[in-house]
Amino acid sequence: MQDWELIGKYVKGEASQEERVTVEQWLKADKANESLFEEIKASWASAAKLNQHIKIDKAKAWNSIQQKIKEEEKIIPISRKAPAYNSWVLRAAAILIVGLFATWYGLKVNNKPDLILVQTTNETKTVVLPDSSIIILNENSRLIYPKEFAANERHVDLEGEAFFEVTKDPKKPFIIDNKHFDVKVLGTSFNVQAYEKDVEATVTVVTGKVAFTDKKGGSVLLIKDEVGTLNKTGHQLNKTNNLNSNFLSWKAKKLEFTNTNFSEVCAAIKKYFSVEIVVKDKNILNCTFTGYFENPKLPDVLKVLEKTLNIKTVVIEKNVEITGKGC
Repeated sequence: MQDWELIGKYVKGEASQEERVTVEQWLKADKANESLFEEIKASWASAAKLNQHIKIDKAKAWNSIQQKIKEEEKIIPISRKAPAYNSWVLRAAAILIVGLFATWYGLKVNNKPDLILVQTTNETKTVVLPDSSIIILNENSRLIYPKEFAANERHVDLEGEAFFEVTKDPKKPFIIDNKHFDVKVLGTSFNVQAYEKDVEATVTVVTGKVAFTDKKGGSVLLIKDEVGTLNKTGHQLNKTNNLNSNFLSWKAKKLEFTNTNFSEVCAAIKKYFSVEIVVKDKNILNCTFTGYFENPKLPDVLKVLEKTLNIKTVVIEKNVEITGKGC
């Protein structure tokens, strides 16, 4: 089934009983269809949050959509390693976000029908926004932004992790929307980590000032070298000095440690390589390590740790087991 309008009606709750049965049979037919459907729902939810910030001409939007379908224009950059069904996600998300969103909400902004969805899988991607702000998107992240910003604000939507270098414009605040929080700035550079699977979301400021606001009402003002942490479950919002020298390791492609407690080393490795680490002897966590890795590879990092700290490591798929007395 490739009837994106029907899928869109189902997502919005406007499908008839017969149409619902058709979609549900399609969902049951293949696990890949379920994955696709979840992608569409997530993209729709993100786009819906931006509806008050954009305006779209319905007729022009629909004409644009049909042309895009014919030309199979790609809006979502997809890694070559991504599953084959991502090509469906690209077209479905393009149509749902740009087309059905425009048709059902009936909004207008400069007669331009585009919201742009950028989604990464096993890659990072640099995005230049209409105001020349630069966003570097980490792996497994999603960004939605309008082709043209509104007159008084610049809104984007983020799930995952990204580094922002925001062009200064006092008349147009830059706002990052997430279902759990907002980040508001005028012009600064900072990192946002907000993966849906994580209990916490963090904002770490490199330059300037950032307002970090929980959707439930709490807010902190962050300045250079400060990090705000939001517990998404308990809605606890805290501000501390940033002591993590590797918070931008994913962007810089390096890991650097100076007399760093081994528990922190493990945390950095876990995040950078997306692995789980099990340390059999907890005394090893009290060891310290100094080292520098540029464009690190997991086997190389583990080999250095083994020689330096008198430990043994075993890697099974995405799991690392560490044994030995250490230090």
